[in-house]
Amino acid sequence: MGIFKDAKVGSIVQEAEKAAAAGRGVFTPKLNTPASQHGLSGDIADWGLMIDGIEGAGWTLAHWTVGMDTKGRAEAYPLFRRA
Repeated sequence: MGIFKDAKVGSIVQEAEKAAAAGRGVFTPKLNTPASQHGLSGDIADWGLMIDGIEGAGWTLAHWTVGMDTKGRAEAYPLFRRA
């Protein structure tokens, strides 16, 4: 992974771990589309890496929705529950 991708994944995993340590039952991050996506169809690898990391911290993806930011880029709103 690149330095920015490592930082994004590491940051969200830390947030997931803090939420678990605080005893929260759900974790609700917002995932932005990477600037490198350029509106093309295909895998959004950053999202997959973040989801893998969050699930590795003991969460399970329970619900998923996607919206658009003010510039028309996709933003995901996953809801994770404790595994």
